[in-house]
Amino acid sequence: MPRLDAERIGLWRQFCQTSAALQRNVDQQLSEEHFISLAWFECLAAIRDAGGAMRVHELAESLGELPSSLSRRLDRLEQEGYVRRKRTPLPDDRRAVSVSLSASGRAAWRDANITYRRMVQQHFAQSLTETDIVALQRVFTKLA
Repeated sequence: MPRLDAERIGLWRQFCQTSAALQRNVDQQLSEEHFISLAWFECLAAIRDAGGAMRVHELAESLGELPSSLSRRLDRLEQEGYVRRKRTPLPDDRRAVSVSLSASGRAAWRDANITYRRMVQQHFAQSLTETDIVALQRVFTKLA
């Protein structure tokens, strides 16, 4: 195992700072153009990717969050009319709740996705060579 040296600490900090800055840029653009945050967009995208509906605990897991911390965001998304929540009658868990995209939620995701993809292209993808992509895939595979 490599020794934790100043170079590795510096790379870790640079990775965190770069990721945070990129996310802030995307969040700001989504907020300005579509009045939704990156966190809201990620919620809508995850539900859409799951076919338009999923259980709340699965959504939390896919976003890497605790269900309790996701609850307030889902409250706001529901107030805006982007999602609907309903209890799922399961014999093993009466507390199970599913969340689904509404028509306006699908439209909001679709419109915001154009901006999201443009921002990812502009601030991330266009800077990477094929060699960079292979290297990042190797690194992220090791870290996962």
